[in-house]
Amino acid sequence: MRPAAAPRGVLFDRNGLPLVDNRPAFTLSLIPREIDNREKVLGRLSVLLKMPYLELDDALGRVSSDSLMPVRVRRGLTLVEVARVEEWKLELPGVIVEVEPQRLYPTSRFAAHLLGYVREANDEQLKQGRYRRGDMVGQSGLERLLDQYLRGSDGGERIEVDAMGRPIRVIQHTEPNPGAQVVTTVDRRIQEAAERAMEGHAGAVVVMDPRDGDVLAMVSTPAFALDQFTGTIGRAAWVQLVRDPSHPMLNRTVQSQYAPGSVFKIVVAAAGLQETTLTPVDRVYCNGQFHLGNWTFNDWKEGGHGTVDLHRAIVQSCNVYFYQAGLKIGIDTIARYAKAFGLGAPTGIDLPGEKVGLIPGLHRGKRWSYSGDTVNLSIGQGALLVTPMQVARMMSAVANGGVLFKPRLVQRVERADGQLLYSDPGLVNGHLALSPMVWAFLKQSLLDVVNEGTGAEARIPGIDIAGKTGTAQMIANSRAERGQDHAWFASFAPVQDPQYVVVVLVERGGKGGHIAAPIARQIYNAIFLEKVASAGVSG
Repeated sequence: MRPAAAPRGVLFDRNGLPLVDNRPAFTLSLIPREIDNREKVLGRLSVLLKMPYLELDDALGRVSSDSLMPVRVRRGLTLVEVARVEEWKLELPGVIVEVEPQRLYPTSRFAAHLLGYVREANDEQLKQGRYRRGDMVGQSGLERLLDQYLRGSDGGERIEVDAMGRPIRVIQHTEPNPGAQVVTTVDRRIQEAAERAMEGHAGAVVVMDPRDGDVLAMVSTPAFALDQFTGTIGRAAWVQLVRDPSHPMLNRTVQSQYAPGSVFKIVVAAAGLQETTLTPVDRVYCNGQFHLGNWTFNDWKEGGHGTVDLHRAIVQSCNVYFYQAGLKIGIDTIARYAKAFGLGAPTGIDLPGEKVGLIPGLHRGKRWSYSGDTVNLSIGQGALLVTPMQVARMMSAVANGGVLFKPRLVQRVERADGQLLYSDPGLVNGHLALSPMVWAFLKQSLLDVVNEGTGAEARIPGIDIAGKTGTAQMIANSRAERGQDHAWFASFAPVQDPQYVVVVLVERGGKGGHIAAPIARQIYNAIFLEKVASAGVSG
């Protein structure tokens, strides 16, 4: 029986728009038992389709010469290539062209790391016994996570042929059963807007609903071209992809770790206020430098900020204030609150390879004895590491009053007839109990960061956005204006009823307020498009 491939299930966004679909495509297959003169047939094919003879010979050599099962050797044939094969059909016994469903994407790189790619089962997967050679299997992202639901079950035909191998009639026909359809948490419109905003930058964007942990958009750039996997990707192309120095296969939202820079000042402020080590009225004079023993720690602003209290220190991101605050609070307390905010631990998102980050105060092998390290940590520098997804969950907790949700990607999986196969009700995997006054202070300060501080380039008239900029040094004595530092902007909106968290990380982008904040503004503009348009008309 010749198999008929089942269409993979379709993935939809939360509003019913397809994130990935299927289209019919031509696949070249060989039936070993029907090939009478191997060298002649493979030689002819090699010339017709400009395929290396050894590649064809290797594919055929992987199965028994008595096998009646088709060996797929090239997917995604053009109409011209199909016509060439059909023209020489009488001289190509055992060579067939099948019509198979092939993945179809809105754009070549759309949501590449979120959706993941589909590729022929590799040798390791074939050993598991669940797949046949030539089966298309989800290898990353949601395609891998949900492969058992998306695959469906193949049908097939038993065909009677004449002495020349030409089909005479179908003896038996079994319809393939399509894979189940998946309703994700993603909003396609927001995903597309975030990808547009990140064009030309390396980095990551996470958009999350702080009310339930739903991931509305997840962008990692540069991305890889999903459609290069829909055909049969050659070894050379695969090697080139995995060795690309820009690392397009890396999902930077969960697999890359960065110093958070001044975004971490939110944690330090929360720890100081809750433990009463700091009060809102504590003032520090900032002249642009802080001296500790033989060390000198600089503020980002030459000449300093003058006299600042905690609110002003957050709004203007004053390093000197937080150097001193960190020493007063202490490394143990800062580390404890960082952990409570979900840092230094996996978020639990259902994607492979998630990094856990690092909180130095919790993972030290010897006593933390260097005050200079504590000073550095207080502005999100040093050995401290986070992922963009962790920062999104942290900002969600600030927005919703302390609830840490497991980031959710899938709402439900169901058959075409509506039968429910799987659903994810969501999960709370942490809670941070701070005084209501502390939460209110943080929200107001972060609102003023955008209205009058370092995050001003994220401001949108008519929408209250709260956020924090961050500029994370990558090398000693680096210069943000030269694009040597990572740029952060972590935010949520609307402040009074937070529905969206937007976190932007731009690798080697420079200052967070100048690079990451405008990207967040573009995303918010798309999210609140109707509201912004109506405000413009009335104004």
